[in-house]
Amino acid sequence: MNCSIVSEERMLATMIHVLKEDGENELANILSISKFNFDPQWEFSGIVSNQRKLYSNLKIPCAFRSVVDSRLEELSILACKIYEENNSYYYCGIDTVGILAIDLEEIDYEQYKIIVEANSVFTSFMKYLINNNEISDTQKKYLFEACQNGNNGNMLSATVMLGCSAELLLIDLSNAFNEYLKVHGSENEQERFERDVIKTKIASTRLNELMKRIEVKSELFAKYGFDNIKLNFNFLDIIRKVRNDSGHPTGNYITKEQFEIMIGTYQGFLDKTIRAINELSKLKP
Repeated sequence: MNCSIVSEERMLATMIHVLKEDGENELANILSISKFNFDPQWEFSGIVSNQRKLYSNLKIPCAFRSVVDSRLEELSILACKIYEENNSYYYCGIDTVGILAIDLEEIDYEQYKIIVEANSVFTSFMKYLINNNEISDTQKKYLFEACQNGNNGNMLSATVMLGCSAELLLIDLSNAFNEYLKVHGSENEQERFERDVIKTKIASTRLNELMKRIEVKSELFAKYGFDNIKLNFNFLDIIRKVRNDSGHPTGNYITKEQFEIMIGTYQGFLDKTIRAINELSKLKP
């Protein structure tokens, strides 16, 4: 709306720039995914003849309402400093904070037809699964249900499905490393690995024993993107514990926001681990 020498787009861009300069990166990032609109009024300003009042409003993603509401006065003062006065309108600042409508997208894959928020963590992860032929059908079933439940706010079910995926990934990696030891390890190493890792029925034991062997081969696993073995594989243990809490009457559960972070991190871990699984058994002596 042409109420100012400074357009709505320039007002918003300048506010974001100033906030970044002032170290207010959280607010700047929120405004970068928000909309700024002028809202002209019929009421006269009483300052210049026939000059009317002008307000503006922000439309922001729902998750950031409380942050922006608590800083609205500061944002309004900043907007007033940027606005260039004219005889048609007297600018009075930002008076309201609205909510941006959510853009939806349909993900259609085999028996799954899921309506999700466009560009969300779940959307990007499901697209990654669809386009990745290296991931098994079983893994995809677990992860699609994890995303579907996470998107719908069913966090207990979502974390259990993610935990199933992580345990299957651990088993596949253990089997691949066992094949590697058959070629590159001693007979004693391979026998102990089968006893301590392959045949154990306790997931935490399998993870701990596998991690001991991987740490010895840290240079090999660095080629697959595992720069910090303990940090990388402790993530699997976190998923295991969250799954156990969700699958038992502990009363413990994670929020949707925490799950989004977890599944976003898991995507990177999954990619590296599948590469290791595929290549370990093919390494020549």
